[in-house]
Amino acid sequence: MRTRYVALVVAVFGMFPIAGQAQIKVDMSRVTCGDWLGYSSENREFIRYWMSGYYSAAANMPVLDVNRLQKNTAKLAAYCKKHKPDSLPTAIKKAIT
Repeated sequence: MRTRYVALVVAVFGMFPIAGQAQIKVDMSRVTCGDWLGYSSENREFIRYWMSGYYSAAANMPVLDVNRLQKNTAKLAAYCKKHKPDSLPTAIKKAIT
């Protein structure tokens, strides 16, 4: 099971080109709803999957449920449109749980 997780992470990161030796760090706790809504669809999608993986791992849920992810994304987007200053982790807690 751990091998599948590592393979998924490698596959996801393999989809994004790495610019030279640049190191990019993103503090996900500082990403706001407004930021997330303003990102390109590719970046929004990346953060969506990253956050899903983070919360799934925290809940010890090793399976990606695409239907659940889509429903939760719709809830999150609706919440974020009304609460743009909220951080994304705060929005996830309020909109989905």
